[in-house]
Amino acid sequence: MGATTAKCYICDSTLDGLLEHLAGRAVEVVRSLGAEVGRFLVSVKVGSQMEKRESEVVGLLGLDTWESVRREVKRYVGKAVAKALGLAPDFRSPDVYVVVDIDGGDVFVKLTPLIVAGRYVKVGRYISQVPWVRRDGTRRYKLSLYDVCFKLVEVSRGSKLVIHAAGREDADARMLGSGRPLALEVKEPRARGTALSTVRELAEPPWVYVRLERATSRSFIRLVKSSSSTKVYRVVALSRERLSDEDVAKLESSFRDVVVVQRTPTRVLRRKKDVVRRRRVYKVSATLHSPYLLEALVRSDGGLYVKELVSGDRGRTAPSFSEVLGKQLEPVFLDVLRVELEL
Repeated sequence: MGATTAKCYICDSTLDGLLEHLAGRAVEVVRSLGAEVGRFLVSVKVGSQMEKRESEVVGLLGLDTWESVRREVKRYVGKAVAKALGLAPDFRSPDVYVVVDIDGGDVFVKLTPLIVAGRYVKVGRYISQVPWVRRDGTRRYKLSLYDVCFKLVEVSRGSKLVIHAAGREDADARMLGSGRPLALEVKEPRARGTALSTVRELAEPPWVYVRLERATSRSFIRLVKSSSSTKVYRVVALSRERLSDEDVAKLESSFRDVVVVQRTPTRVLRRKKDVVRRRRVYKVSATLHSPYLLEALVRSDGGLYVKELVSGDRGRTAPSFSEVLGKQLEPVFLDVLRVELEL
C-alpha cells in the first residue's frame, strides 16, 4: 500500500514554486525601472492568507520561535535581486523598496525620495518660496524658489519637488548672508546618482542661489522644520514725523531682551488663523539716514513679524517701534541677514 503525502496547510504546498516566481518577478520589475539604484530593501505586504494560516498553526502548537513565511520570502527574493542585479541590501536608506504581494503573486517597487540638504540666498525681492497663483490662474510673482530648484527634478528624472525650509521670509524680503537652511525632496528619482554627482548649485542669476551640500535623510527634514533659530533682520522704516537721535536711543534701550506679543497680522488674516504668538527681541541697533528714514538691525527669535514690530499693526503687536516712539512708522524694506542655525 503506497504512502500518501498531505498538502501543507499553510501554503498548500505551493511555497517553493511561489518563491521562484516572486524572485523572478522582482528582478524583472527592478530592472524595468531603468533607474539608478544601488541599495534595496524587500518588504512583504501584510495580511496574506499564508501568514494567517501560519499564525493559526503557531497558536495551536504554542510555538515561541519559528521560521516565518514572511522572513523566507524576504530572504529568497532579496538574494535573487542582489545576485542578478548587483544591488546591496540596505535596511536604513535604500534607494528602492521591493514590495512583495504573496496573495497576488506579484511584486511592485517604490523609489525612495532623493533628499538633499542645502541653503538658499535670495538677492531679489518679490520672489516667493513656491509659485503664487491667483484665482484667475495667473502668477503674482514671475519667479519663485521652487522654479529655481526644479532643475534638480529634471536632472534626477523625478516626478515632484517638495521644499522643506527653516521658515520662510515674505516674498518682498531678501534672504542674504549664508542663506536659509532647506531640504529639497524629489519624489521618484530615476537618476539619483547623476543628480548627486553633477548638481552642486541651482541658480537664477542674479536673483536666487541655492547651494546643495549633501544627500540626507527624512530625519533632516524633521530637524529643519522643528528647529527654532535666532535670526537677524534689517528693516528700513519711514516715519510720518521727524525722528531724532533721542528716538534712536529710546528704541535701542526699549528693545533689549524684551518679549513682543503679536496677533496674526492683518495682512495675512485671510489665510492664517487669528492667534497670539510671543517672540523675544534680543537687541535692536538703529541708524538714522534722514529725519524720516530709519534703518534697524533686529536680532530676535525666528517667526517674529518684523514689519508689524515696526508699525504696530493698529495695536495687534506690542510693544512696537511706533508705540514706543509715539510716532507712526511703516516698513519700507526688509532683509533677513542671518539664520543662526547649523545643521
